[in-house]
Amino acid sequence: MGAGAPASGQNRPPIDSAVGLAGARLRPTARVRPTVPVRLIETRDGVEPSDPYIRKFWVAALGPGAVAELLRLVSAAGKGDEVRLPRYLPHLLRAGLVTIVEGSLAVASQVPVVPAEMRWRFPPDLARQHAAWMANRS
Repeated sequence: MGAGAPASGQNRPPIDSAVGLAGARLRPTARVRPTVPVRLIETRDGVEPSDPYIRKFWVAALGPGAVAELLRLVSAAGKGDEVRLPRYLPHLLRAGLVTIVEGSLAVASQVPVVPAEMRWRFPPDLARQHAAWMANRS
């Protein structure tokens, strides 16, 4: 901390009197995301959620946060649990990895391969690895 820098916490806005979990005070902008039901749609096409393909190629296409939420949704759906509304839901919906069915989020039991229109994000070496993976798959 340089000379004249404010002490830790002095540059924060004041805390409202709202109290959250464990008695912690919450800022007025703090919101608890609602929980939503998740259902699993059994599929045979695609890749197992635990396959390294998901972390290698889908992370490159969507980002680590979206993939982590996808895997959390698949896990919760398999157990029949509800989850907090995913922050990356728009990304997952746009990619076709999540759909909405009768008021629930629905995820497939198998994750599809990264579609061609999303592979432009791959660096050249990763694109070659993906092409080799696809060739070995068929």
